[in-house]
Amino acid sequence: MNPDKYLYDIVEDYIQSGTEEERQDIFRHFCSLLWADENKRRTYTKTIRFSVRPDLLDTDMGQLFHAWSRVSYKSYKSLSQKTGWCSLLRQKINNLYSRYFDKEIILDKAYMELLKAPKQLYLKWESGELITMADAASLLCSSANEASRLRLFCQKQKMDLSWTDYKALTETFLAKILDNCKTIDAYEAQGGYASLYDFINEDNFYIHYFCKCLTGELLKWQKQYYHVRDHKQYKRCALCGALIEKTGNRRMYCPPCARQKAAADALLRKRRQRQRDITKQEALLSASPQSALSRNRNSGFPQI
Repeated sequence: MNPDKYLYDIVEDYIQSGTEEERQDIFRHFCSLLWADENKRRTYTKTIRFSVRPDLLDTDMGQLFHAWSRVSYKSYKSLSQKTGWCSLLRQKINNLYSRYFDKEIILDKAYMELLKAPKQLYLKWESGELITMADAASLLCSSANEASRLRLFCQKQKMDLSWTDYKALTETFLAKILDNCKTIDAYEAQGGYASLYDFINEDNFYIHYFCKCLTGELLKWQKQYYHVRDHKQYKRCALCGALIEKTGNRRMYCPPCARQKAAADALLRKRRQRQRDITKQEALLSASPQSALSRNRNSGFPQI
């Protein structure tokens, strides 16, 4: 297959192919072009940084903020510089893996705000806001601790799948997408885009279609991964981050975590009950006549 061939040509060849063997051959070449594309998945380290003003650097507060002036986190290349269909589809495939499977990449909005907390606090102090050393140190440490906790929770929400297995999974999605594809003429005949050629070319139409379908297929697979049903509302387990069906406001855990939480709560209740029994027994012993007599002897009072 010609690597410069347009995507709409590939789709039309696939649709119009006469035999299953021809379709499989077109599909294999289509996948080989995607995986051979130079737009590889790339991750890198980014840093939130700021510089303490030179006249403030020698102060205790300046030294405190200087220690927090570099906060690093993992990110990924999310845009393609090229506009060819192969590069754009590969970028979409890369982004989906980074978002749903790579546990080193956490770009949750609340997590990122916590990482920016040292810089924001420094800018407030630099602008003249009164902040004590103890308050600043407490806020910085609490932000870092909360960021670590949130990072662990977000990591639990990611699914476990290697890049090799993900490529195989993506190929099943692509095969399904190609099987469901229609020619642009057929799509327009059904009233899809009456004036398609006025604002979009054929390749862009199919690129948009493939990208949208890839996201949809992955979200369907995610429900299978967590064993939840379609057409339901979902939330995350408060312990492991797994996707669970939202059957009510009181449901917080997936079945395994619910059993684990129930066992832990039962053990805690037993410990509390045991402690209450011990306390009650000690109170009874201290109130008994024999105990009172022993206290009188120890206090030195004359015995009657």
